[in-house]
Amino acid sequence: MSDFERLAETAGIALPAELRRLLAEGRTRYGNSREDWSKGWREYTLSAQPALSCAYDFEWIDGQQAGEVIEEWLNPAYQDGRRFLPFAQSGAGDAYCLTPLQDGQVGVALVWHDRESSEVENLSFAEFAYRLLVESAQDIEHLLDDDWAFDDARHCVIANLQLMENCLPEPFKAGLKQLVAQVQQAHANPHALITAEQARVALAVVPEPVAERFSVTARWECGQG
Repeated sequence: MSDFERLAETAGIALPAELRRLLAEGRTRYGNSREDWSKGWREYTLSAQPALSCAYDFEWIDGQQAGEVIEEWLNPAYQDGRRFLPFAQSGAGDAYCLTPLQDGQVGVALVWHDRESSEVENLSFAEFAYRLLVESAQDIEHLLDDDWAFDDARHCVIANLQLMENCLPEPFKAGLKQLVAQVQQAHANPHALITAEQARVALAVVPEPVAERFSVTARWECGQG
């Protein structure tokens, strides 16, 4: 049993099949080691290693890191009984988490490290990953710098779309297949691979969630008193 599986079991949160597959196939790892990643990060990122490498301000964390986040911050004892299973983070330390919903589903929330509340914006991990991919195709500015040209960004996004097409269920699978075709033809906008209208159509398959807002105790306040 992996660290994440143990954390999920302890938290009473079922790992979504899509995330379980990414973990099992090593698709959330940054190379084989810190040194390996430092040397080959460009090639890894271009080939969707790790998955969602095209996403803005998104970094996978491992089971040990997730356990520390739960112990020190997103612990039910500190968070009014709410359970979390963090799987990624932003550069500022905001946590992407699985969390049970009132109807029994397991949604995804971005828990802000410096706000008094956050909300569940996606009703499943599959929905979360799909939405992130659409957003990545619609805005590639974060992928463009002195080392990355437009075609590099396109290559990275396509690699991620194709990887996740084989991982996500319908209707997201069909949506990603359509996006691949659109991204391959993109050339008009130097900062986008799909138009706003194409993004709107792609996201039309995602149900409109009723946002479930919850209060958050800041990390620095946890364990006091």
